[in-house]
Amino acid sequence: MTGRRLALALILAAACASASPAEPLVVVHAGMLLAVPGTAPQARQTIIVRDGRIVAVRAGFLTPAQAGGGDGSEIVDLSDQFVLPGLIDLHVHLTTEIEAGEALRAVTRTAADLALAARHHARATFIAGFTTVLDLGTARQAHEEAIFALRDAISAGSAVGPRILAVGSPISPTGSSRTDHFVTDVEAAVEPQAVCDGADSCARAVREQVRRGADVINFYDSGSLRDVDLAEQVFTDAEMRAIVETAHALSRKVIADGHTAAGINAALRAGVDVLDTAPWPDETTWALLKERKAFFEPHMHAFVIAAGFGAQSSSPAALRVREVMSKPFSAQVAQQHGVPLAYGSDTGIVQHGDNGGDLAELVHIGLTPMQAIEVATIKSAAAIGWSGEIGTLEVGKRGDLIATRGNPLTDIGALQRIDYVMREGHGLKTH
Repeated sequence: MTGRRLALALILAAACASASPAEPLVVVHAGMLLAVPGTAPQARQTIIVRDGRIVAVRAGFLTPAQAGGGDGSEIVDLSDQFVLPGLIDLHVHLTTEIEAGEALRAVTRTAADLALAARHHARATFIAGFTTVLDLGTARQAHEEAIFALRDAISAGSAVGPRILAVGSPISPTGSSRTDHFVTDVEAAVEPQAVCDGADSCARAVREQVRRGADVINFYDSGSLRDVDLAEQVFTDAEMRAIVETAHALSRKVIADGHTAAGINAALRAGVDVLDTAPWPDETTWALLKERKAFFEPHMHAFVIAAGFGAQSSSPAALRVREVMSKPFSAQVAQQHGVPLAYGSDTGIVQHGDNGGDLAELVHIGLTPMQAIEVATIKSAAAIGWSGEIGTLEVGKRGDLIATRGNPLTDIGALQRIDYVMREGHGLKTH
């Protein structure tokens, strides 16, 4: 081919490329749009999504052609609804249920059984408006296998549900795994995962969880509410530091789950990113949370539910729950101290799909509806290091959004009546 013919061929190829059909888009018409919680909502907006990410947010209701989309573009008509970012729940247990016999299911259900149950729970969670969740595990291997499989299936588009981040199994010391204990032979067959004793062993446990697929690391800093004698700190300071330092070296955020001030404060000194549950902190806790720039993730609705279940019980757990309910929630004190909150529902104790219960509780303790929405979007995204991906509806972020016919800024209960939910451009009408 001569030089002139080669040049002509290149020009024609470039012309053909520039004339290629525009890519399909998802064009969302939002009657009222709260793109960035904490700022004023805007009326009559269009959100344009390509390949799962937001490429533009523009005023007015654009047609696909006006948005730059080609054949196959989709219009999602939410022109009479209030649209906001998908909600984030950093404490779920998708394989567990609040039903009689749950302890026995630990030894009667396979990983496949659990994955099928978790798939059902994940769909209920998604329909409730939660597009990202963090599963905090049960310390059983079958749970790990089920959750990792479901996480990957949802990511691949072969199952419907929220984006799942998973810890696999919480890291715990011998005797404090918060699993139901069976007779010796059975316990040996279904022993808890991620048990460690000593700093080296705990560093190894973190590496093993990451190897198995953990997105985040979770460890217990105190005993369980169900324990007859609630241990105030179950790991040594050195063990906690080993867990946190190893996780951070492997680019994993760390959540510490516990109840009493000694374990809570030791976890904060070790450098955890998120403090979970924590019904009995002390004044040192608030200072450490602010000093370490850590987030506090309470579960108020779960305590309300548990108090109802155990109203007549004299079990250790029921007595402790009633003690928690007799005083202001620690979340309320945290808010008064200016501590940033993250959102967690503890479904598995709370019914799956009732993830939004803590939004009303946040308003009840003094947050405005806008502040409660910020907790379940922007702040929860920041708590797990995902601010660049989710939490707002801005260019470059994932196309995760929800819609309701009510106005959640005047009625937070509107967020428990979700009409439409979308994750990465794939949407679902909830009824």
